[in-house]
Amino acid sequence: MNILFLARYFYPHIGGVEKHVLRVGEELVKKGHQVTVLTQKHSRKLADSVNLGGIKVIRIPFCQSKWGIWKNLWPLRRLFRQADIIHCHDIFFWYLPFRFLYPTKPVFTTFHGWEGKFPLPQKNIWLRKIWEKLSWGNICVGDYLCKWYGTKTDFITYGGVDLPDFQFSKSNFPEYIFIGRLEEDLGLSEYLQVFKKLPVVFIGAGSLKSKCAKVGRTLGKVKDLSVILKQRPYVFAASYLTIWEALAYGCPVFSLYQNPLKKDYLEKFPAAANIHVSGSAGELISQLNQPRPLCRRFPSWQDAVKLYQQLWQQ
Repeated sequence: MNILFLARYFYPHIGGVEKHVLRVGEELVKKGHQVTVLTQKHSRKLADSVNLGGIKVIRIPFCQSKWGIWKNLWPLRRLFRQADIIHCHDIFFWYLPFRFLYPTKPVFTTFHGWEGKFPLPQKNIWLRKIWEKLSWGNICVGDYLCKWYGTKTDFITYGGVDLPDFQFSKSNFPEYIFIGRLEEDLGLSEYLQVFKKLPVVFIGAGSLKSKCAKVGRTLGKVKDLSVILKQRPYVFAASYLTIWEALAYGCPVFSLYQNPLKKDYLEKFPAAANIHVSGSAGELISQLNQPRPLCRRFPSWQDAVKLYQQLWQQ
């Protein structure tokens, strides 16, 4: 099949959606499918078109305006016309005008997360329902989306993980690391209360970087976490793919929630019994010396691809 993915950002941009699209695309290519990713050019250094491991990547100029994005997509409408399957990763609005231009073209959506505002604005819930209705089917990354957005999903996924083949190593790297966006919607203020008492390193970028730098070291974004994770530090993270990866290396994982939605996000996670979930800095600190059982079962990217194939074929 000729499969066209729409994603706001893609590799080499670092993020959970970017990694999800990359790994699903790679597995589809292995199965003999033709995969194209249509994305934004987030850096001027990037080529407009490139082949990454068999995935054709086409980048449109970066633009914040919906009208500007549609204008940039219009000359590329042949991609929509030629595709057997169009699959939007969160950004269904990119495809909105073409949904009516090609009404019989199969189009699907993966809803990867929430917008970081709680309580959820009613507008966000309405828009999610519209994208759901205009799609032929959808996948939700996490069961909590069905509860909080009222999404009627076809399949639920929690992504996948590439299991490491490694030997445990120990170095002078700090034992405590935070991995994720340095933003308040991740409950960073609560984490900072914890880190005042711990030698922590922050891996990620965001508007609160300067606050984090006052508490510990900041390394920015790191493409390959394996060098760090194989030292089995205490990992503080709140995104599914990062949690899976840390668990795969046998790291103790700690996650804070700051509202009922994020609580559901973490407690409905398949390996919730293997991580420390807390609602406050004090509760998290009390959990530091309470070991959890190691996780033994992990989803693969091959498992994730099977869901996509089932969705497209139903």
